[in-house]
Amino acid sequence: MQDSLLTMALYASLVLIMPGPTNMLLLSSGLKVGVRRTSPLIAVEALGYVTSISLWGFFLTALSVSQPWLPAVVKLLSSAYILYLAAKIWRQSGALQHVAANPVSLRDMFATTLMNPKALLFASTLFPLAAFQSAADFGRTIATFLVVLVPIAIGWSYLGMLLTTRRTWASHTPKLLRGAALVLLTFSGTLMYSVLSR
Repeated sequence: MQDSLLTMALYASLVLIMPGPTNMLLLSSGLKVGVRRTSPLIAVEALGYVTSISLWGFFLTALSVSQPWLPAVVKLLSSAYILYLAAKIWRQSGALQHVAANPVSLRDMFATTLMNPKALLFASTLFPLAAFQSAADFGRTIATFLVVLVPIAIGWSYLGMLLTTRRTWASHTPKLLRGAALVLLTFSGTLMYSVLSR
């Protein structure tokens, strides 16, 4: 279980660090109110992910008993989603300047995280199967996930603050996002290969 948790933590960090709706809200909040006042949003993000991952994970585990082909199909769909996310990040790599101007509410953060497709990816592909078969394994997996999530969320809000205080950082953002898109592309190919090579 320890090895699978380390693997999950690595891949989860790669997915969590990628730009998406939840991270853009954190960036936006960091731009407007700073890191310290963004911390309640990070707690709500964690709650949203745990809720969504739990719902998806237990649903898919129950369904795969009668549909054994389902996990492989969901992994292929997840690989396609990651590929789409990589292409979208590459195309929009200069779009951080279009962050919304309105304050970010706790409700908006929870709803956005709850509906974030990354939660399905975590539940169906990245979390070990044992996490949805034992309460103890579920607790350990969620704890590991949160240990990864919190610093990344702080990082996104801190980036927002840096973009307001150090304008030169903004010019390097497209390169960083394109690099992130290439990492996602590699991850998508690895995931697809792991399904098709069986």
